[in-house]
Amino acid sequence: MKRFMKKIIGLASAALLAPFVVPAVAPAADPPKPRKSVCAQDARDKDYACMKVNAKKVPSGGTATFTGNLSKSARKNLESWTRGENIVCLSRYETKPATDGGWPSQVLEAACTTIRKNGEFTISAEFGRKGTYFYGLEMGPCRAKNIVECGEGDPGMIGVGSNDGNKALRLKTT
Repeated sequence: MKRFMKKIIGLASAALLAPFVVPAVAPAADPPKPRKSVCAQDARDKDYACMKVNAKKVPSGGTATFTGNLSKSARKNLESWTRGENIVCLSRYETKPATDGGWPSQVLEAACTTIRKNGEFTISAEFGRKGTYFYGLEMGPCRAKNIVECGEGDPGMIGVGSNDGNKALRLKTT
């Protein structure tokens, strides 16, 4: 009976103290720094993938040109993902995160290109949707031999939150 009373007293004490314990809250992440050029990193490669855009603003219906390059390790991952097709596509992000803190993206399937043998690429994209957005780079359609790679892999190469110095490629369509 004594042991039972000790447990009850312990639980009651914990219940009384619980309202006074302040949970640790992680600080909000800093918003990305808008830039005309960005590089993404991975553990082995400082410049895993880099991309820049030729303008800060483009009129609706106008064309913006995105150029960049991929490191050898990025090209190897892309080759496996696309089964040698080596296609990359632009992705678009809102300039504010979702309520859960994530950065959902939309792949712009009309803005894709094949990587050249030296790892460089150029994407000329016509923008009709007005607004300010961040842009990233994703691997093209997954055609990997190992289907698990498609289901569990991350096709993102350049995005929001994965770039050197928390920079994000921003373009405004007017």
